[in-house]
Amino acid sequence: MKQLYLHIMKWFLPVLFISYMAGITLFNHSHVVNGVTIVHSHPFKKGSEHSHTTVEFQLIHLLNHVLVTDSGLIPTFAVAALSLLCILFIRPQVEPYHRSCPGVISLRAPPVA
Repeated sequence: MKQLYLHIMKWFLPVLFISYMAGITLFNHSHVVNGVTIVHSHPFKKGSEHSHTTVEFQLIHLLNHVLVTDSGLIPTFAVAALSLLCILFIRPQVEPYHRSCPGVISLRAPPVA
């Protein structure tokens, strides 16, 4: 079941993103209401005139102006990236085990005392 879910999401999320980007790129237009120009995007027929109610304009405004502030995102990403780089590129100061002869792999057990 989980594999099916992952397979569906693997295709659904990129299609959703591409559809969203195409929608905001290809169907951009403007309306002038009470001297204020409102620019938004949604699919519509090019030749026909269309208008929106006040409630629709408010909804379009809310949907188009959802802001995600990166004030907490960038420092978190920086800390995570630096931590990962430290783990990957800085060697530990203490070796986890000691070898009697560095560079020699011995498959024989130590002698019995």
